[in-house]
Amino acid sequence: MFDNNWELINGGDAHDIEVLNQSSVANLIESLVRFLRHHDKTPGVECAICPDQGFLKELHRTGTLLLLAAPGSYRECEVYVKRRDGAIFAPPLPAEVPSHMNQLESRLKEMWGGTDAIGIAAYALWRINWVHPFKNGNGRTARAFAYACVCLKFGGMLPGSVTMIDLITTSRDEYEAALGHADATFALTGEPDMGPLNAYVDQLIRKQLLSALSGAEQPALEAANA
Repeated sequence: MFDNNWELINGGDAHDIEVLNQSSVANLIESLVRFLRHHDKTPGVECAICPDQGFLKELHRTGTLLLLAAPGSYRECEVYVKRRDGAIFAPPLPAEVPSHMNQLESRLKEMWGGTDAIGIAAYALWRINWVHPFKNGNGRTARAFAYACVCLKFGGMLPGSVTMIDLITTSRDEYEAALGHADATFALTGEPDMGPLNAYVDQLIRKQLLSALSGAEQPALEAANA
């Protein structure tokens, strides 16, 4: 999804840079999976090592290079998020961001060994979007980080010509509704109801895997756009 709120450049050239940066992000995800799998000495298919804030920041830096003045850095300003339904969400104040991100990292490490790829990815998607730790580019960074988590939990890069990241961009209403539900339940109870987002992520992973079957790429993409 293209953006027109960058600091350094906007318009057609900015959109071209976004595309080039996203190619670099895809390569970075695969590099991380290979790196952590190499250093993981535990038995089993899935990687036992959880990605950290350093990798999250590097994903953001790679994805927003030449677009933001300080790519890869947590924000030092307040931001507001306008949902597609018109609702306005106010993420935590900038001074609170490091603490929230430390909590996210700790929570993911606690969840990593006992939670499946769907639960890990859904929680990372929600929490990063809720904190909104960067000045811009939060959504794309959250999606890339969540996808990296999925691949690590599966033990390698998932097959498919259409990735989970691609599929989110073609079903944004459902995506934002699931995020909004988690936000609303978290505000009421202090704990998000991840049911809708878990179901959504499960659906995305299934579509990606189906797209790997011979001749299934186009039907999967058409289904995602339907």
